[in-house]
Amino acid sequence: MKILLLLLLPGLFADIHGQQATAKKNPVTVYLGAKTRVTPIYLKRLHEGFEIGFPNNMEQPDYHLSGPGLLISEKKALGRKLEFSLHQVIRYDFLYQRMPMDLVLPPDFSYSIKRKWIIDLEAELSHRFPRRKSVLLVSLGAGLNGLNTGFQETRRFYQSPTSYTEKETRKNFLFPFLSTGFGWQKKKLLAGMKLGYCWDNPTVFASPFLYPELSVGYRLFNGK
Repeated sequence: MKILLLLLLPGLFADIHGQQATAKKNPVTVYLGAKTRVTPIYLKRLHEGFEIGFPNNMEQPDYHLSGPGLLISEKKALGRKLEFSLHQVIRYDFLYQRMPMDLVLPPDFSYSIKRKWIIDLEAELSHRFPRRKSVLLVSLGAGLNGLNTGFQETRRFYQSPTSYTEKETRKNFLFPFLSTGFGWQKKKLLAGMKLGYCWDNPTVFASPFLYPELSVGYRLFNGK
């Protein structure tokens, strides 16, 4: 995951810096829109039940792994048919759902839900297939989801109903992914559908997963 982050962030900086030096020769087209990640499709059987002493686990991981966000895309042509894109998705999303640490739930029991501003990054290469009034795109991409999702996990281990020890661990919900999909572009509108694959699940469900994504964008700036 650190390698992907190191590749994506310098690439974004270099792309923006390069725009200034080659604005007339190789400009960038910017899109603003929305993207939503659909509930994951787990590739292994998930465990069932609640583990006593582990109340800080994410009881509803799908809430974090799926959801809508604001999409910003920068696209640059690499010839007549190829196109390189950088995508950033920003969303204020569910991070984890916490239960009380006591074995016996208090009468006024309620869940504590944590939310944060979360950022997803993706680099993508697309092949364009022009039509009479529109363009079809087929793409391959890679990226890192879940930036700014750090949290402190507390695990309580009971030796008896009144005696226990606690262990705290710093964690996050970063996860790398590969993606493939297709898009449809007509004038200033761009819509797309992708299928992402994550092999390093950040939740308590230790299973690789697939996830569909839907997006729509509007062209703010058109490079000539």
